[in-house]
Amino acid sequence: ARRSRILSYVFLLVMIFGSVGLDQASKFHSEETLMAWSHETDANLYKGHRYPLAAFGSNLPGDESKFYLSFAFNYVRNLGAAWGALSGLPDGVRIPFFYFVTVVAVFIIGLYIRSTPVEHRLAIFSLGLILSGAVGNFIDRLRLGYVIDWIDVRWNLLGWRYDFPNFNVADSAITVGVAFLIFDMMVLETLRRKKT
Repeated sequence: ARRSRILSYVFLLVMIFGSVGLDQASKFHSEETLMAWSHETDANLYKGHRYPLAAFGSNLPGDESKFYLSFAFNYVRNLGAAWGALSGLPDGVRIPFFYFVTVVAVFIIGLYIRSTPVEHRLAIFSLGLILSGAVGNFIDRLRLGYVIDWIDVRWNLLGWRYDFPNFNVADSAITVGVAFLIFDMMVLETLRRKKT
């Protein structure tokens, strides 16, 4: 059991470092290739390029009711949380607040990982994804004071037009991790309880 837990932790660390590394490399690349101009001291003043990647359907005027889905790379700075929440707070409040929230979240996730039985592999993997996403965005906040988002998705589905807020690899890791964790709690945990 001890050997199995050690191997589980080694895999988890490799996955976390790999995910954080991919996130940071993709952000460095987007900053190098998609940022056109940036003010030296004001993070709100910048200009990024949008590079279309793929589009399906029609987005022409008059085609509002037709299907449309597009993917692009687009450099954006997010000074807040998800969907830019709390980005309007003064730097003296916003930056320490996000530092505090992230440190507390990482500590709690670490406790959950430690207390999760080693045979609950999906739960541990999910928590690792969430942890790697939190660390990836935290590195941005420490290094820059904001988070770099670069994945741009827009759609029109049955008249529902939406430009999804830009996101990054760390955000994707958190989202996938939460989805897997919910599946583990709702489905796998129910099956585990039936076996006992």
